[in-house]
Parts: sequence; structure tokens; C-alpha cells
Amino acid sequence: MLDKIVYFLHVVRTGSFSLAAKQYGISASAGSRWIIELEESMGISLLKRSTRKVVPTQAGLRLFERFNQVNSEIDDIFTEIQNLGNDDRGIIRIASTPLFARDFLGQIVGEYLQQYPHVTFRILETAFDMDHLDEIDFAIRASAVYQGFQEKDSLLVKRSLLKYPLMACCSPEYINKYGQPEYPEDLRRHNCLYASTLVGGNKWVFERDGEMTTVNISQTVEVEDSQFIKTVALNGGGISYLPVRLIQDELDDGQLVQVLQQYTNSEFEFSLYYRPRRQMPMRCVNFKDYLIRRVREISGQE
Repeated sequence: MLDKIVYFLHVVRTGSFSLAAKQYGISASAGSRWIIELEESMGISLLKRSTRKVVPTQAGLRLFERFNQVNSEIDDIFTEIQNLGNDDRGIIRIASTPLFARDFLGQIVGEYLQQYPHVTFRILETAFDMDHLDEIDFAIRASAVYQGFQEKDSLLVKRSLLKYPLMACCSPEYINKYGQPEYPEDLRRHNCLYASTLVGGNKWVFERDGEMTTVNISQTVEVEDSQFIKTVALNGGGISYLPVRLIQDELDDGQLVQVLQQYTNSEFEFSLYYRPRRQMPMRCVNFKDYLIRRVREISGQE
């Protein structure tokens, strides 16, 4: 019965039988059968099913509200008991944006495994937000931040790991063919290379003399991979908006040049997100502290 209720909680959170089943590690057909058996045993309908989404009935919502808190407390009890054993055994599950995984996470995980060989890592590379951390311990996201930036509401704890300035740039060949923008608004008439989850989407923000200008850029290429965007820019495909760290070598040797130099750009921020739990497994506490420290040491932003 308890397994079926926990699966039911997943269904309500995700609004989907298939997504809940994937998170819980069972087939969608088994999950549907569990819900039917749960409803039959309780003698009441718990979910409203439609072609678009699954939503709880009034009774289902009450069951979710009561058991969601109980389930969290059960997780805390298991975590507390686990912490009485070896602190550095078990799985650490991380969802990371590919750029951070490539430039930092691989090195840090490798170092950590030398010290704690009994820890197991499960890494998911994704540029998209992980709205629910039920199946992972940490999420590492990239976003563009600027003066007046408002973080969206979240129940997760956020720790900023590091920031780099963003820069609008393109190849000299692109300038020779299309000219270069003098004002941010000119970007609407240029080929612009676009990554929604990396730099805030198609809204690029610039500052000059304390005045902020937000431009809805022309979307020429949309891809959630900053390395791909840099390659397109290097080959004359358009203007990109990338973290300086990623393009420093190309700026130094003239393969890329900055545009709109009189404006201050947004900053590119990597952030760590995790649940505000009373009892985090010690393996996660230890790795979190190590990750934060090593990112600052490697980046020189101590």
C-alpha cells in the first residue's frame, strides 16, 4: 500500500503516469494498475485523467497534502539512520548543464573518487531546469543575470558557484559581410545565435550609463549548447552572446571580435540547487562542500 501511495505522490507532482513511473522505476502500465488498485482499496476516485494531464480529485488532493509531508519525514528518518554508518558510501545524483560538466564537474568528480572510492556518481547532462529534485541530489544550472534580475520562485536552496561576464561577439568575416550593430536594438536585424537555457533565451540585456536595454534578438540558430554556438559564430554564422571564459582564446587571436563594446553585458552564472532538507546524507554534505570549494579554486574566484 505504501509503495502505491508514494507512486501516487509522483503522479500528482509530475501530472503524468509515464513520468512518475520513470522516476519511480516501474513501467507505466504497472503504475496505472497501482493507481486503480489504490482507488479500489480506498473506495474513492483519486485522479482525473485527460489526454493532456492527470490532476487530483478533491480526495486525491487531500491524500497528497497529508502523505507528501509524511513521505518527506520518512525520507529524513532513513537518511538519519544511513548517516550512522559510513559517511562516504552510496550514490550521489547530479543533473548538470553540459558546459559545467565539461569544464569543472569531470575534474572534481575524478578528484573526489580518489579520496572516496566507495561513492558512486550518477550524472545527467541537461541544459534544462530540473523542477523536481525527487530523483537527484543536486542540479547545476546556467543562466544570465543582470542588475534587477529576479530569480523565479523556488523551494530549492540556491548557491552561486561562479560568474563570468557575457560578451556579444562574432567573426571578422561576419562584420565584413553584414556590418556590426551600433546599438542593442540593431541586433533585431542581425543573425543572432540563441540558447534559451544558457543565457536567458532570446532576451539579451545591455547596460550603458545606468540605463538597461533589453532586446528580443532575431533567432537565427537555437541550440542548447554554447560550444556549438561558438563554432557557428567562428564560421561567420552570426552574433553570439557567450561567457568570456569560453571564447577568450578566440578573442586573443582575432577569430572573434566584440561588438557593442560601449555597453556592459549581463553575467553568466553557474548555480547549485538542492533541497532544503533537515537531514542531507553525509556523502552529499561532504561532496557539496568539496564542490563549492574546488570550483572557486579552479576558477580563481575565491
